[in-house]
Amino acid sequence: MRSMTIFSLFLIAFSVGCLKRPELKKEPWVVQPIQQWPLFALTNEIGFDDTTFTGLANSFLINTGRDTIGASCKHLFMVFRNHLPLKTIHLGEQFSYWKLYPKNNPGKSVQIKGLINESKKEPIGAFNTLKNRDWIIFDIEDTIDHLYPLKVRYSPLSKGEIIYGIGWGELQKGKKHPVKTKFQCFQSRGNYYYARLLSKNITPNGRSGSPVIDKNGYLVGITSGAEGKLAVIGSVQYLKGLFDRFGVEYQMPLR
Repeated sequence: MRSMTIFSLFLIAFSVGCLKRPELKKEPWVVQPIQQWPLFALTNEIGFDDTTFTGLANSFLINTGRDTIGASCKHLFMVFRNHLPLKTIHLGEQFSYWKLYPKNNPGKSVQIKGLINESKKEPIGAFNTLKNRDWIIFDIEDTIDHLYPLKVRYSPLSKGEIIYGIGWGELQKGKKHPVKTKFQCFQSRGNYYYARLLSKNITPNGRSGSPVIDKNGYLVGITSGAEGKLAVIGSVQYLKGLFDRFGVEYQMPLR
């Protein structure tokens, strides 16, 4: 009788384990041409006392399920360090403002209130160290009706999965829409992924900080950079760790 009970429990566990998890509900806009997508691919303008960086890299908004926050790539601080007395992930006393906006429409902007994961103890470092922690996240002002925050998919990417970077390149000033760049996930390295670039005739310069979405339109990463022929994509797993560490309230989407 005991062996029969154990066997029955095994069959139940095996059956549940074999059930395929349903996918997240597809975002309705993702099936439309990119020209009809909501505004979520943004760029940065950052002002200091004597220096202003305009159209620097990419950024986007995140719907945590509880709140809306902003995000961009942390290796922007390598640029700041070359012009300002900054050595850590901190904006310093000369900081004036930071706003996010679509590159073709600076009038539709939102300003940040502060860096959530600011740290005067965290060195800026070089890209080979920043790629492992290449998310900077912001508290933002409340008025964002004209911009669309992306929902997050917290499950990891699978090898071979097709994903898309949506952002502005360095040479796209004045263009009406961001570019959709197709990648294929190659390898997970914990806090980041290596991915193969599948799109043709894409100039990679300036695309850092672009949101990376899956086929259903959910945020799965951030465009960080490249190593050789492979793209480096910051993982949402690291982003979730930041949420937990800094007390950002979030809700897993229902499956």
